[in-house]
Amino acid sequence: MPIAPLRSLLATVAAVLLLAITLPGAAEAQLPERDRHPYDQVISANPFGILLGFFNAEFERIVTVSSTAGANGSSISFEDVRYTNFDVFWRFYPSGVPLNGWAFGAMTGVTTVTDEGTYVGFGFDVNRSWLMGAHDNFSIGLGVGLKRILGSPDEVDRKFIPTVRLVNVGFAF
Repeated sequence: MPIAPLRSLLATVAAVLLLAITLPGAAEAQLPERDRHPYDQVISANPFGILLGFFNAEFERIVTVSSTAGANGSSISFEDVRYTNFDVFWRFYPSGVPLNGWAFGAMTGVTTVTDEGTYVGFGFDVNRSWLMGAHDNFSIGLGVGLKRILGSPDEVDRKFIPTVRLVNVGFAF
């Protein structure tokens, strides 16, 4: 992929992320009293990935009464090929309680494949998050998805890659 479109995409991704982070978290105030929690965002990572040879970390922030936006980075190897991702995402929580419960999301970002290049991609995922603990600020998240890599050469059999959010542990604040 030529450098100019990649720079343009990265600028767009950065602008969307900045907007998502700076939007007020006041939307949660519209939830019924029983469903509210005092947090607007979660930062999490996979502590087990270090032992298993992969990495995943993410930041997620409430943007409406039933959705969040955020960014994540990950790196994983399959058969001597390393995939490194940076994505921005949007997640919809059908229960209307963002950061806690089932979520369905869309993502876009860049993926670097060892010895092949860097590609733009998009995908979808399904997640389950829990806020727990004495102050409901300890977060555990699980999720799976699939990302489509655009622009990879036809001889490269890497058009789709799985995305995994396997036991992310973090804190709401």
